[in-house]
Amino acid sequence: MEDLTRRALLASAAAAAWCWPRRDRSTLPSAGGRFALAAAERPDPEPLFATGFIEHEPAPPFAHCPSLVALPDGRLACAWYAGSREGGQDVAIWWSETAAADRSAWGPPRAVIDRRSAAADLDRFVAKVGNSVVFTDAEGRPWIVFVSIAVGGWSGSSLNACCSNDGGRTWEPAGRLSLSPFLNVSELVRSAPVVLEDGGIGLPMYHECLGKFPEMLWLRPDGDRLVATKSRMAGGRSLIQPTVVPLDASRAVALLRNHSRLHRVAMQRTADGGRSWSEPEPTPLPNPDASVAAVRLSDGRLLVAFNDSDKDRDNLRLAVSGVAGDGGATLDATLEWRRIATLESEPGERFAYPYMIQDAAGRVHLAYSWKMRRIRHAVFNESWIAAQPGERIARAPAPGETA
Repeated sequence: MEDLTRRALLASAAAAAWCWPRRDRSTLPSAGGRFALAAAERPDPEPLFATGFIEHEPAPPFAHCPSLVALPDGRLACAWYAGSREGGQDVAIWWSETAAADRSAWGPPRAVIDRRSAAADLDRFVAKVGNSVVFTDAEGRPWIVFVSIAVGGWSGSSLNACCSNDGGRTWEPAGRLSLSPFLNVSELVRSAPVVLEDGGIGLPMYHECLGKFPEMLWLRPDGDRLVATKSRMAGGRSLIQPTVVPLDASRAVALLRNHSRLHRVAMQRTADGGRSWSEPEPTPLPNPDASVAAVRLSDGRLLVAFNDSDKDRDNLRLAVSGVAGDGGATLDATLEWRRIATLESEPGERFAYPYMIQDAAGRVHLAYSWKMRRIRHAVFNESWIAAQPGERIARAPAPGETA
């Protein structure tokens, strides 16, 4: 018995040493704040739609989980992970940029983070790296928040961050985000961040170890590190990967991937800058336990990219919601949604993890994993969206109900 007790104490001490923050940080940012919304641009009068790939040379067997950011000089940048397979030890986080004059022409990708570089920076064992999200801070510096795993699968993940002081050409050493002194594991990121008026960042995140639920990560730059704290979103045990879309300085909606047998995208709302959230409700949008992306259009409607199926990721479609001009007042789970475009559809294939942003000119940029082998980028404007015929998405009955 004494040996068991001694082993338990040693294991607890080892866990504490692993999870304890490596350096003291300044005052943590508080949960919630006032959302900073970009000024609405007048849509381009002529419809625009273009698409292309970010090409690897040579092409890897697996490419997944892209994220996009608009850089201060007018370029776009994309980060994703690629390698032999999901969870492979050879997986690296890759980075590519466009030319400022042509946001559809991507430069050669380059690996910026792998398990060896992450282990050296973090002074910890890293077995593999995964999901990443990119954004810029108030000074225009790009940041990458990324997942690392020491043991096990995604439920054993930790979050880390690094920044670039030269627009993405070189990167400072990564640092681990200290979210709690104990059990600082099973935190993942996937969706686009929201910007706060005070210069902070609200980054949607989620937990996968003891249940599946959404959270918000509140970040503030402190030199070449991020000060971080987190808050819980309402969400039970089956909703993850929240996509948060601000409507004004205080209000936002979140759309969530649904891991339950309901197979519908869930929606919840906040009216206090993300400090508290309503209980999630199912929308009519189908969801095969897959990530979604959304942005708010200039007329107040939401544009959503999603897998339009209860069970498969073999298509990728766009839908719009809400009433134009109402400022999002009617955005709730009972809202009518309309399909407007099919971007991909091929039985037996997978088109996954859409990520959308809107640039300063009002153009929408969408990146996603194409057949889990390449990263595809599409750019289109609101005039193109308005020109698409719509088809109402009927609300399906919940499991056990009759139609």
